[in-house]
Amino acid sequence: MPYTMDKNLEDGLKLLEEGKKVDTALKLINKSARKGTTKGKSFFEIGRIIREGINGNLEANPEEARKYYDKALSLFATTDDGKLDCLDYREMGDYFNYALGTEEADKNRAMEYYKKALDMGDEVSKERIAQLEKEMATGTANTAPVLTPAVEEKKDEAAPAQVEEKKEVAPAPAPAPEPTPAPAPVEEKEPVKAPEVEPEGKTYMSDSKKVQSVIEGEQILIRAIRLIDSPISTDKEIGDGIELLKTAIEQGSMRAAVLLAYLYEGKSSYLAPNFELAKKYYEIACGRGSSVAEYRLGLLYLSPDTYFFNEGLGHEHIIKSARMGYAPALNYIGDSYRSKVTNPKNLEIAYRYYSLAGERGYGLSYHNMSEIDASRQEIDLAREHEKYAILNGYDPDTETQDPLHNALHL
Repeated sequence: MPYTMDKNLEDGLKLLEEGKKVDTALKLINKSARKGTTKGKSFFEIGRIIREGINGNLEANPEEARKYYDKALSLFATTDDGKLDCLDYREMGDYFNYALGTEEADKNRAMEYYKKALDMGDEVSKERIAQLEKEMATGTANTAPVLTPAVEEKKDEAAPAQVEEKKEVAPAPAPAPEPTPAPAPVEEKEPVKAPEVEPEGKTYMSDSKKVQSVIEGEQILIRAIRLIDSPISTDKEIGDGIELLKTAIEQGSMRAAVLLAYLYEGKSSYLAPNFELAKKYYEIACGRGSSVAEYRLGLLYLSPDTYFFNEGLGHEHIIKSARMGYAPALNYIGDSYRSKVTNPKNLEIAYRYYSLAGERGYGLSYHNMSEIDASRQEIDLAREHEKYAILNGYDPDTETQDPLHNALHL
């Protein structure tokens, strides 16, 4: 299995496996993280050590471990692919498979990294892939089956799968991969200290202060969403979540601005409707390049409930969103052309916009195409498009689109 490892890291791990000189082992691993040549692996191992603990020497602390896993991921992410080996890819797969850091579990992303590791000869990743494929097909004790292209191919064509509407629940923390054997009791009398290397902030993209600010804003946004969406959050905690959203916006988070604007539209019980503030935050997100904000702001201008109703500006923002590829905006334009029945050419133009939205995972647009197919007596094509509609989040019983199913947009 071809991979490289800094000598200090290798020697430190060997001492831990033997259960000898634990304090010396941790010092070697710390040195590797500070000055070594394989720092990604070093921070990953520090995270594992803190997450698992060391029998009789160091108490396990999974939450503290997350920042070390995050640092490991950032180091891997900023390394050229040609310089990553199979162990690097496997550890990135483990990060997303077991939700080791602050990012949520992402089984499909984990699978991608495991496959890269397997291509380089990593047999452990082969076992991980087999386990993931089993989970995706049958689910686990905590999750329903995960709908992926690989799973869809196995499903009976005569019975279209019903789209799972629940958010995937991250699996309960599994034992970290390849745990080291429990070391024998050590002879040191002084208590062993946890690794002292303190990871810096994530540097996935750049060392630029502006980029770092945005990344920090996204992390704050995640914390805010967890507080706002948690069913056990108190009113105070929800209020804290709202304040965190504002902080994230100040840090440069585009998504936080979209979410806060959406809440100010009166889309929840957390905030009273305030269209002026909704407009303000959508405009902030538009300035940061959000296709979702362009669409939502357009709808806001078209709403008769707002004092700033402006049909021209509304259409302008929606068209801009559509040009950026946002599926609901493309579907909206399709609806607009379809409603103008006086010109038969409009139906064909509407069909093209529905097709563009459908290709982006918007089931409602496939349903609209199916209705047009049926009106043209193209029954087989109508059935095929209705099947795609259901697979992409359209519920024929309620005639609504699951907003969380289609591809995520900015």
